[in-house]
Amino acid sequence: MCEAIVEGQLVSAAPDAPKEAACPACGGAVTKRKRRATDGQVTYFYRHKRGVGEECPLRYHPCQR
Repeated sequence: MCEAIVEGQLVSAAPDAPKEAACPACGGAVTKRKRRATDGQVTYFYRHKRGVGEECPLRYHPCQR
């Protein structure tokens, strides 16, 4: 997911964003991750921690709101 909640505020995943946050849909713990595209561009996103948010709608379909 592109956004998460930190101290009650909705923040976007970015290089300077906090590493740990909460999911806006279920409140479960998420961590910031990054991936590198084939063109070398880096993309940041939040992902649920292992075993957290199994029933969250954003876990498997992060573009839905």
